[in-house]
Amino acid sequence: MAALLCSRASELLVGTAQSISVAEDLLRRATAPESADAAMPLAMVVVAHPDDETIALGARMGRFHEAHFVHITDGAPRNGEDSRSHGFSELGDYRQARAQELAQMFAMAGLYLVSRSSLNFPDQEASLNLAEITRQLVPHIEHHQPDVIFTHPYEGGHPDHDACAFAVHHAVELYRERGGKRPLILEATFYNAGPKGFGSGKFLDAQGAMPKVRYELSPVERQRKHALIACFTTQQDTLKGFQDATEQYRIAPVYDFSSKPHEGEVLYERYPWGMKSDRFCKLAVEAEMRLNEGNGTG
Repeated sequence: MAALLCSRASELLVGTAQSISVAEDLLRRATAPESADAAMPLAMVVVAHPDDETIALGARMGRFHEAHFVHITDGAPRNGEDSRSHGFSELGDYRQARAQELAQMFAMAGLYLVSRSSLNFPDQEASLNLAEITRQLVPHIEHHQPDVIFTHPYEGGHPDHDACAFAVHHAVELYRERGGKRPLILEATFYNAGPKGFGSGKFLDAQGAMPKVRYELSPVERQRKHALIACFTTQQDTLKGFQDATEQYRIAPVYDFSSKPHEGEVLYERYPWGMKSDRFCKLAVEAEMRLNEGNGTG
């Protein structure tokens, strides 16, 4: 299991929000239902693929008018298998369709003018670009100065998800080292190698458990989220595997990306996504070395 550096995690909480209680208040305000009166902290949402933001936040997307969204990949694997399986003969057409689906989701959520950008790395290749993705995220953090950043947990569900987690955690540290105020990193549930082979909507058990919140979705919230998910017409076969009864969030622990997220086979090793967990960890170590060298700390 990846080491959760509990003492450092506590230090980061204090450094982020003066106290754990203040950090927990940020967590609750940032994840409150759309009907809540709680003031929304300034947020960034950094996810791997178009539709990940909806999986994570669909029932409360209407609170994110002032947020900045960053997508790490374009959602279109370069090998073309996904595009062909969805009826697109050209990779560029599939990439455009994914972008249009995302735009439709934002429009349906009422976020017509929301701030957003894509780093446009190819789907399934984020792990090969860990240092570059990290460096590209830092200016977004510097410009928007969020109180909180929503992203993926490091759980071995998809290599792009784990790459996104790596980049967010390291970009936040680079930003702090340059004198910026560290935002609080929040995680949403996605999927991992659960007890039955595919677990969605639950975090992996971890040492040094961090503060978390769990929301039961009302019928209206579920209907709203289903409508947003329906915008991603090319992804319906994949998205139907996600549970829709709850949305859960936690303050991110401190991960050791040089270790696997859990013992045994991680979920993405069961799929032809071009990555193994041992290789990911090696790439993470190499990226950390490059980032340290580039930051003058190596």
